[in-house]
Amino acid sequence: MSSVNEIKQHLKAVEQTRQITNAMYLLSTSRMKKAMQHIDFNLLYLKRLRATIKDILSKTKNNNLTNRFIEDNGLGTAVFVVVTSDKGLCGGYNSSVVNLALEKRKEHKNPMVISLGIIGDRLFKNHGIEPAYSWYGASQHPTLNLAGQVASKLIELFLTNDYKEVYLVYTEYISSAVQTPCVKRLLPLLRRDFLDIDFESDKRAQVIYEPSVEVVFEQIVYQYVTGFMYDVFMQSAVSENIARMNAMQSATKNADEMIESLSKELNAARQLQITNEITEIAAATELQK
Repeated sequence: MSSVNEIKQHLKAVEQTRQITNAMYLLSTSRMKKAMQHIDFNLLYLKRLRATIKDILSKTKNNNLTNRFIEDNGLGTAVFVVVTSDKGLCGGYNSSVVNLALEKRKEHKNPMVISLGIIGDRLFKNHGIEPAYSWYGASQHPTLNLAGQVASKLIELFLTNDYKEVYLVYTEYISSAVQTPCVKRLLPLLRRDFLDIDFESDKRAQVIYEPSVEVVFEQIVYQYVTGFMYDVFMQSAVSENIARMNAMQSATKNADEMIESLSKELNAARQLQITNEITEIAAATELQK
């Protein structure tokens, strides 16, 4: 059995660790709730954009609209944008996203990898893959400015004709109990991508787009890609904080169990120490007699 001092030091260390894990749990809870507030507003914004895009595509289904964002040129390879966290202590959140990206990456020849997150960068480099571009803070501090920067780069790459598809790999927030890694195609925009959205109005009035339908459509696409990236950032932020909440809650529970076990061990060690001292006193008294 360890000495009383050793058990006290171990117990103090576990109690301090418990304070940290509990504080991280509370912080992740606060950040998760804050991020969730933005998801509903952004989804409403995306719904309006998608309805407008569907309206334009439905009116030009007879090939009246020739646009580089809706044409599958069949050339080039794919771009994978992988969203992970900048910090650890969130269980298997990062590894599950990276593993999914590595699996889907095998379906394409020499695809480009863009990493959004420090942990993702490290995991890809451990697999011998150097991301072509990296951004940090996507899930820690998601902003429209960062979403716009990433969207501009993705559109720039897509328009070079070197890359025919752009995929996003991230953790989709479904509910507080379910978050799952997923892969979604961002570009090109195909008509079947908008079958699940209703038109903005039931009235099929003729809409005039100025200066032209092509110019308006391209501007909407830039806004759509930016909004989609921001939605991915927010869903990743919520999913990451839920994963960290679960990890810290489990760690706190384990610390409580260790504290209880160490407290029992400390009491036993103290009792043994007192018993030994009483035995020594009794033996010394006997010797004096």
